[in-house]
Amino acid sequence: MKRTLLLCSFVLLAWGMKGQNCGCDITLNNLTTNSLNLIWGNNLNYSPGDTICIPAGTYRGIRFYDLVGTETQPITIKNCGGQVTFNEVQYSAVSFQRSQYIHFTGTGDSGTPYGFYIGDTGGGSAGVYVENLSSDVEIDHIEVAYAGFAGIMAKTDPSCSKPDTWRSNGFILKNLKIHHNYIHHTGGEGIYIGFTGGYKIKSNRSCSGTPIFGHWLEDVYVHNNILEDIAWDGIQLNLVRENAQVYDNTLIRYGTANKYYQDFAFSIGGGVYEIFNNTVINESGGTGQGMQFISADSGTKVYNNLIVNPDFHGIFMHQRHEFEDPNEGYYVANNTIVEPEKSGTFYNTVITITDDPAKKYQTQGGTPTYFVNNLVVDPGNDYANGNTWKQDQESYFDFNKRATRDSINPLIYTNIMTRDADTLGLADIPNLDYRPGSGSSAVVDQGSDLSSWGILIDLDNTSRPQGSGFDIGAFEWISAVSAQAFLDPDLIPAENPETEDVILYPNPAPSGLFELKVSDYFSSNTVLRIRNSSGQLLYNDLLANYRRSAPPLKRGLYFVDIEDNSQKVTKKLLVQ
Repeated sequence: MKRTLLLCSFVLLAWGMKGQNCGCDITLNNLTTNSLNLIWGNNLNYSPGDTICIPAGTYRGIRFYDLVGTETQPITIKNCGGQVTFNEVQYSAVSFQRSQYIHFTGTGDSGTPYGFYIGDTGGGSAGVYVENLSSDVEIDHIEVAYAGFAGIMAKTDPSCSKPDTWRSNGFILKNLKIHHNYIHHTGGEGIYIGFTGGYKIKSNRSCSGTPIFGHWLEDVYVHNNILEDIAWDGIQLNLVRENAQVYDNTLIRYGTANKYYQDFAFSIGGGVYEIFNNTVINESGGTGQGMQFISADSGTKVYNNLIVNPDFHGIFMHQRHEFEDPNEGYYVANNTIVEPEKSGTFYNTVITITDDPAKKYQTQGGTPTYFVNNLVVDPGNDYANGNTWKQDQESYFDFNKRATRDSINPLIYTNIMTRDADTLGLADIPNLDYRPGSGSSAVVDQGSDLSSWGILIDLDNTSRPQGSGFDIGAFEWISAVSAQAFLDPDLIPAENPETEDVILYPNPAPSGLFELKVSDYFSSNTVLRIRNSSGQLLYNDLLANYRRSAPPLKRGLYFVDIEDNSQKVTKKLLVQ
């Protein structure tokens, strides 16, 4: 079957033919290397659920307009026959405009881990840009190298000439998934999501004197990306008002341009977030700071992160707006922070942006924020030998105001604060392995049980706890005897159930429907438990009963426990 399409590269006619080898419904032949390729959805004879293939080769950039699938039948765009390279010297290499329900994936060739390679973009341009009111986009298995600005960018900035871009007119960028990508040597951020010019009250843009605000985001998942040699912030994320999950990312050498306050591993603001299981390495002499949170809202969780050698503080938080819920602040738990230039964490609750003049410059120290089970090693600050109200603990957990420290102090517990990591019995500090080296390590079983917070795994995705209690820091100790039960799902093909004790498929799971396969190692009285990301127990019954009694699951991250008398395995399940 042939399908005719109009492929405009500033007036170029081409043909789309049914693919023979890659499961293609449409193949974009005759893409040019001379100028930007424009693909208009209205000129494609496509249907929801179709697969659009780009043949292996080298091209200039490509821009998709008005390409719309459905929630259950997205449009898949993939490489075919090998790697596709984009070298775009003026614009963003790949752009989606007014498009929805798109899956852009470099998985079209099994021998190529990153089927799309973006070798260059114009100055100030992105490798991949989700823009102009686009939403519901998934991007995976691409490599972005030497982008003029951000590696991947997703946002529609408010503009006076386009009122439909204003928050007040209701557009929401939702269901954004960015995962398993390799991004390096960018001129700006590695991943840049959401408008950063205004949160709730104050905006840096106005039309005829009236402030306008950037759109909200919902259901954003950024995970399993590798970022190296990033000039500005590694991952910048703003205005996600519901369900933001950032996890299992690795950042090495970021903030290399030493741009003032644009050199954080994570720069997070204006919303509610879970930031967990990330590895951040600022190599010796590097200029990258740790994690920054500017007015992240009530319920934000930061846990199981490894942060090594950050400039400034390991985790910096400034709550400039009022908390949405004055009875709930942040949860900072089970992080391992090694040799920060200043303190392990810094927390400033002073309100600087409010529409109530009476509240301006008030502190919010009475809002409970917890610092639990963290391991902080050898911070640069040394308040114990100073002459201020700050003492030794503030070298590790620092505060802008003494009143905030006094209010929060009862919520700082079961942490390890040390100047000498060699006394802890960690695995291999010179090679940046901060796992417990044995069951007798000082961090093992010394933490508080945080299951009720939804912290059920460690940075290695091992179930917590393994022994009599939670371990302190990002890693949980497991013995060689039990290690086989916690195989890394990213290293083992799901198609081969003989190599793994528990398999959830598909994962991510559409509409909450998934299959569960369990090895014969588990007994007949095996129990299945399902918890949401807050730790709430949603299901607890014998595994044999799950088909007829398991509850429907909404979008979000879940933890699935499989347990009998001798072993327990916890898996992460993402429901789309």
